[in-house]
Amino acid sequence: MKKNKILVFNISTDSDNTSLGFAIDWLNELSEYYDEVDVVTLNKGKSHLLKENINIYTHESVNLNKIKKFISLRKTIKSLLISNEYKFCLAHMTTALLLVSSTIFKFRKIQSILWYTHKGPTSIVKRIVLYLGAIISDLIITASKNSFPLKFKKVTPIGHAINFKTFFRSKDNHEVKDFLIISRVSRSKNLDESIQGFLDSNYGDSQNITIVGGPLTQQDEVYENYLLNKYSIYSNIKFVGTVRHTELNKFIDKSGFHINNTPEGFYDKSVLETLSSGVINFYSNSEYDKNTHPNYIDNLKFDSTKNDLSEKINAVYELENSMLLEIIKFSQDKVKQESLETLHQRILKVI
Repeated sequence: MKKNKILVFNISTDSDNTSLGFAIDWLNELSEYYDEVDVVTLNKGKSHLLKENINIYTHESVNLNKIKKFISLRKTIKSLLISNEYKFCLAHMTTALLLVSSTIFKFRKIQSILWYTHKGPTSIVKRIVLYLGAIISDLIITASKNSFPLKFKKVTPIGHAINFKTFFRSKDNHEVKDFLIISRVSRSKNLDESIQGFLDSNYGDSQNITIVGGPLTQQDEVYENYLLNKYSIYSNIKFVGTVRHTELNKFIDKSGFHINNTPEGFYDKSVLETLSSGVINFYSNSEYDKNTHPNYIDNLKFDSTKNDLSEKINAVYELENSMLLEIIKFSQDKVKQESLETLHQRILKVI
């Protein structure tokens, strides 16, 4: 008897990863609709939280260089495609895996779907890989209208897939609490401007701000050291580094406000996760307008500069509690549409 199966490519199945730990939830949700889900991952990590009908495959050794890793993964993908019949293949942020296995996909006539949500790679080589991967994929899905950096007619924005049930908090009061930033520590995230904007506000002395997340590249590490040195004298600024994705609520529940200072092209899950929890977001990217009550967009959206952020913080603190709850309720209703429970339906709709 043939099994109802799908193939998934992804970067990581590590539940401890702050940025990518959500992949565990995604795979568990998709596994509800199929007999088995085969996952080819670049980094296995701690994947003990996965359901039993999810099979993980990775490269032969962590000590291999990149070329040898992809050769090893191509062999695995070829073996899987020969041995199984899949409904489709979903490649999440793994364009290179689509490229190395493109001829096998064509021969086996398997529909490939590239999920890519990012402003885009800066290096020429990685941009070429993305372009070629976009060409060979049958469909491209992304989170928002500007979160895929190349122009292709086959691109469809479908939103994110957050664990809304886990993050949701019902609020009947908005007490003044501390500030939070959940983000990769990278210059592209404009963390320096966000922290300074908080400090320059009327509440930069009386409230705390916690930065959750760490660097990914060597350039990120340089930027992190710069921030740590610059703000080391402030006792109310806390850099906690990377934490398990499953532990984010521990920090979110202590916060009343979240700051996201990314430009268009980014559509960060951290904004949706904090909105689900009833945390009010200050943001600079118009992509988040749809998740914000139209009457309060001007109160919460700043122009990415520290001065404008400070002014927005000061003004929002003056809003009545009923207005803050109105903001929260609207945002929670909106982001619920991008919950895990709707992910499979949205993917199938595109197919």
